[in-house]
Amino acid sequence: MSSQAIPDSLRNILADVFDVPYGEITPELGVGSIASWDSFGHLQAILAIEAEYGIQFDPTKVPNLTTVALLQLELESQGVTF
Repeated sequence: MSSQAIPDSLRNILADVFDVPYGEITPELGVGSIASWDSFGHLQAILAIEAEYGIQFDPTKVPNLTTVALLQLELESQGVTF
C-alpha cells in the first residue's frame, strides 16, 4: 500500500489528531513511531475516525489497530468507501 493509497479524509484526520504534516501520514506510521501516537492519541484517533465515517470499531480490535494501514483495512472491512 503506497502513501497515495491512503484516502485524503483519513490522512487529514490523522494529521490533525497527531499534529503532524499531512505528508508524514504513511501506511507504516503507527503507535510509537511519533510521540503523539501514544495510548491517548490512539484513543483520540479512533474516536475521530468513528465520528468521521459513522462507524464503531469492535472494542476488542481497537488495541490491534496500530498502524495507518491496519486502520484503513479495518475501515474497508466495515464497508467504508473513500
